Order: sequence, then C-alpha cells, then structure tokens
Amino acid sequence: MIFSILEHILTHISFSVVSIVLLIYFLTLLVNLDEIIGFFYSSDKGIVITFFGITGLLFTRWIYSGHFPLSNLYESLICLSWAFAIIHIVSYFNNKKNRLNAITAPSAIFIQGFATSCLLNNMPQSGILVPALQSQWLMMHVSMMILGYGALLCGSLLSIALLVITFRKVRSTFWKNNMKKKCY
Repeated sequence: MIFSILEHILTHISFSVVSIVLLIYFLTLLVNLDEIIGFFYSSDKGIVITFFGITGLLFTRWIYSGHFPLSNLYESLICLSWAFAIIHIVSYFNNKKNRLNAITAPSAIFIQGFATSCLLNNMPQSGILVPALQSQWLMMHVSMMILGYGALLCGSLLSIALLVITFRKVRSTFWKNNMKKKCY
C-alpha cells in the first residue's frame, strides 16, 4: 500500500514539474525571455527534478515488484520518458544553453501523460514476468533498447524541426523575391 501511494505521489510530482517546465519553454520560445536568465535555467532544474522523480518511481516499482520495471507498456513508457530526461541532462552539461530542451520536454510530457492518463487503470499495476522476460538480459538489453528509442525519437523530432525551420526560411525568401518581381 505504501509503495502504491509513493508511486502515485512521484508520478504526479514528475508530471506536474514537467508540465510547468513545458510552459516555461513555450513562453521562452514565444517571447524572447533570454534576458531573464534565471527564468530559463529554472526550467533546466525542473527537468532534473523530473528525472529524480521518475528515477524514484522506477526504483519504487523495482523494489515492489522484485524485477526491473520493464514488463508492461506503462513501465516502458515511463522509462522512455526517463530516457528523454537523461538526454536533456547530458545535452545540458555539454552545452549550457541549448534548444534541445524544446524537443525533450514536450516529448517527455506527452509520453508520461499518455502513460499515466490514457492507459487502462489496471495497466500500471506490476505483475509477474512472463517466462520470456525472466532472464538476466532483461535489465541490460531492454534498458539500452529504451535509451536507444529515446535517442532515435529525439533525433527524428530534431530533423522534423530542422525541416520546418528550413521550409519557413525558403518560403519567406521565395515570397520576398516574388514580391520584388511584382513591384517592377
């Protein structure tokens, strides 16, 4: 009973913090708030808090179930959200002011929101592992696979963002050149 209450508390804390972080990122992107350095860096601290909340949630599930928490869709999605938090933290330490956070925070909130609210009520409950997952390779193989999925998804979203930015620049240049020809 205590473990399930702790899981709910950690889930709601991490989801609430990442929601606030997402709001800060969108405000930073819409309005140029780069002059307010504390406002921008508070969102990075929020992702670190979210990371520790999800880590606590995963450890709680690990202790409660007795196996690494990757046995169902809920646990896999929470681990994928955790992978996005790791990618954000690693990229933050490499470059103090990066725009990768505009990709990782929305992805983490959408994945975690789907896992906590859209799945069935009995899905978040941990169960006995199926025989195919009762191996020592579960922890190493599946955790690295989830981190790889997170990196692949983050790279895909970055490439889509690059295409959108490039298309907007080409379109604005095209319209400027087209308007100059009409004026002559």
